[in-house]
Amino acid sequence: MLDTAVIGAGMAGAAVAAELERAGRDYVVLEAGPHRGRTHIAADDDSAHLADPAQDPSFTPFLARPGALYGPFSGYRRRVGGRSLYWRGICLRVEDDVLGEWPAEVRDALRGTGGEPGLYARTEEALRTWCRGNRLTQARTATEEAMVKELTGLGYPAVPTPRAIRMLGRGRWEAYSPITDLPPARLRAGHRVTAVRKRADGYSLILGDGGGPALDVRHVVLCAGTLGTIELVDGLLHGGDREPRRYPLVDHVACGMLVVEPDGRHEEMESSVHAAFDAPSRSNLIVERQRHGEGVLLDAWTMGEQPPEAASTVLVGDATRIVLEPPARAALDAVRRDQRTVLGRLAEHAGLTVHVREEYVSFDDALAWAEAHPGTAACYDATIGELDHESGGLALGGEHVDVTGQLRQAPGAAVVGPCLFPRAGAANPSLTTLALARYVVQRMP
Repeated sequence: MLDTAVIGAGMAGAAVAAELERAGRDYVVLEAGPHRGRTHIAADDDSAHLADPAQDPSFTPFLARPGALYGPFSGYRRRVGGRSLYWRGICLRVEDDVLGEWPAEVRDALRGTGGEPGLYARTEEALRTWCRGNRLTQARTATEEAMVKELTGLGYPAVPTPRAIRMLGRGRWEAYSPITDLPPARLRAGHRVTAVRKRADGYSLILGDGGGPALDVRHVVLCAGTLGTIELVDGLLHGGDREPRRYPLVDHVACGMLVVEPDGRHEEMESSVHAAFDAPSRSNLIVERQRHGEGVLLDAWTMGEQPPEAASTVLVGDATRIVLEPPARAALDAVRRDQRTVLGRLAEHAGLTVHVREEYVSFDDALAWAEAHPGTAACYDATIGELDHESGGLALGGEHVDVTGQLRQAPGAAVVGPCLFPRAGAANPSLTTLALARYVVQRMP
């Protein structure tokens, strides 16, 4: 019997597999989608268009009937590597006050205690090594260095956005993915696990529609994305029980402003600066420049926490369907109002005129307006679900998962991914996901 099966080959699953590989354990990674290569999409000019879900054959939406919050482009990249081949490498830690609401054991492991580096520091060091020894906050282009100076001059504590990326020349780059170095023999593409069942000496993984063979393992680590993992866990713990159960779900709230600069003086692009963390809006402010035709596009955006009191709800009925109940709208609108205040302050400091509409404005609509009015900023909004940062539902130390990442009612079954976050904060989830993969695997029986 196989020792361990990892369900999902995205960021979390690949990170777990990398830890199992280092520990010398016998394991296999099961991925529902195909193997389409393990190169980051930004590293190849011919694949950069796949950042758009509408053009990506690997994109699979969450819901058969998208809603206003989780729309048609909220979903997974179902392929070996998953979203780890699409992310932009941004590595931010969850804020200290938010971590204060996490279990003390997990919080101490991430931060470190007694002068010893924690998993955050160790993960960042590993990423620094992968970046060929460059610091995560090192300016990558002259444009980026100039942007830091510009924003610092405006009173912001600006630094290059911490990113786990390597520059490849000719404006190309790639972000870190733990899938890259895994032995090919450990990866099984096209193996969709539809259910996990307990057995006397471990677990049976039901593949496909249930009519095919099952895979028997001693241990299983569920890394099928937040919604996919919730569905599998619910089926494992409550299979056959049709009484609906609710799991909280949060993403991030984001809005930004775009300015088209027509002169094109900035020749080194793909530049990103973390201008500040704004406490009142509980949001990170990121300012970026990139080439745009003959000119330059400036994109300043805020990313904040979907408040816990405004969490969405995953309603799982019979382990075969997921319904999302919407969150309290007023709390979300309050965050957006505060974020627009942050953007308005930046525009004022930079001497920009801002075109603001009260209703929701998509990125594409704002870009079209900015193109027609060079030098004037246009605000845009990101709907809940657009950022691919969904988290929660199976919180560490909560009802279903203990502080080590093990399912309380299923010994030998563990969970890794943003679904473990007791509270998400405003940070991108990837750095924390990589750190938690180490944390959980190190505590597996």
